[in-house]
Amino acid sequence: MAAKDNREFLAELEKAGEAIRIEQEVDWDCEVGAVIRRSCEIGAPAPFFQKIKDYPGYRMAGGLLANFRRIAMAMGLPPDTPARQIINEYSNRGKNLIKPVMVKKAPCQQNVAMGKDVDLTKIPFIMAHDGDGGRYITWHFVIQKDPDTGFVNWGMYRAMLHNERLLGCWIGPMRDGGIIMSKYHKKGEGCPFAIAVAPPPACGFAGAADMKSGISEVDMAGALQGAPVELVKCKTVDLEVPANAEIVLEGHSVPDVLVDEGPFGEFTGYRATPRGPKPVFQVECITWRDNPVLTATIPGMPTDESHLLTYSIAASILYREQLRAVGIPVVDVYVPPEAAGFVVIVSCHKPFDSIPAWICDVIAGASVQGQGTAKMIIVVDHDVDPFNIGQVIHVLGTKLHPIKGVFTRTGLGGPINPYLSFQERSKFEGGRVVLDATWSVGWNPETEKPMKMSFDGTYSPELQKKVLDNWSKYGYK
Repeated sequence: MAAKDNREFLAELEKAGEAIRIEQEVDWDCEVGAVIRRSCEIGAPAPFFQKIKDYPGYRMAGGLLANFRRIAMAMGLPPDTPARQIINEYSNRGKNLIKPVMVKKAPCQQNVAMGKDVDLTKIPFIMAHDGDGGRYITWHFVIQKDPDTGFVNWGMYRAMLHNERLLGCWIGPMRDGGIIMSKYHKKGEGCPFAIAVAPPPACGFAGAADMKSGISEVDMAGALQGAPVELVKCKTVDLEVPANAEIVLEGHSVPDVLVDEGPFGEFTGYRATPRGPKPVFQVECITWRDNPVLTATIPGMPTDESHLLTYSIAASILYREQLRAVGIPVVDVYVPPEAAGFVVIVSCHKPFDSIPAWICDVIAGASVQGQGTAKMIIVVDHDVDPFNIGQVIHVLGTKLHPIKGVFTRTGLGGPINPYLSFQERSKFEGGRVVLDATWSVGWNPETEKPMKMSFDGTYSPELQKKVLDNWSKYGYK
């Protein structure tokens, strides 16, 4: 079974060499962000800060799920589990969801502040990047309940500190959280919310990943950790939160009021969205564990949590399932985290030459978070491993026809897509390019289709087996 909270998870990461304690005091104003960002970019252990300037008693760790090794450990798998196996395990566990259990007492409610005692400035919100519009919580999720259906949504929406009680929260109107909030606002009511800050690893995983419609994030979190998530009722709103979160914020959104929020460095590796009016969340209650251990993610150049959880894992599964559902003979799909969700590699059997266009249209309809993120679809033959970037680069260089193998589609864009002009972003204009790195179905295999020169493509199965059986005898490990 996986770790039930971040404290237990951090102990496991330290033991595996995936986290390091930093005793030197660090500043919440950019220094924390800079250390976490560099650790992600160079693949260093996750930093575990023991002293935060101006906030005695608080500790903070960053990038806890910023590589596949840590994600494997969060799922209770061996650290060296390959990416393909992690993705497949995630998919399999999603077919056997585990319902949560309720508890009456919870670590996250060891301390309580209500009314005039609520003061968000006592929590070390951080200035994540130099030039951001303000201080943010950066590893959390917002909990809301649909007033019509009772469905509970967890969503990782960025939240900026405004003062002792107010947050500016960017929830897109087409996201589940935005749809739920609008139902309350249309009636002139504030939307009840809870924000789980520094949630347990599997809960953070589920809150960040994009779920298929109707799938409960808390049930998925239970499946990911291999045991029911423990929930506790909030103190002031009709919602339940993970009992082992470090801090919980409770309150209501404020109808018909917007405050300026942003800009903020995003998962694309750029700061592309300007400062602008966003919904207001008013915090009416704070509960927290003794000596809180906060967690942070600092979005930017790959890889960090957003690239791996939302895109490389969740999107790979989503696209694969959607393509197979319409009958496309897919072998596998991979969204490489280094491309921040904008590139999708599809390996398939090719029954006819126009199948890349069909693949593009299906992915466009399933595009993650409704923002047209996938803009480059690379289609490769069934014998090319999409997880092997070397093989993909090879067929792009050798199979892709520079004219016949490239075509484009207009389509939905979004405000965070850095390759779009400001005008295109504001109008949600965008598009996609498809790279067909496959052989033509009509080519004669004897005279037109070049023969692949590789270990598994050139030599007989008998010789391959002999070589593999003798591999260690040759002196190889």
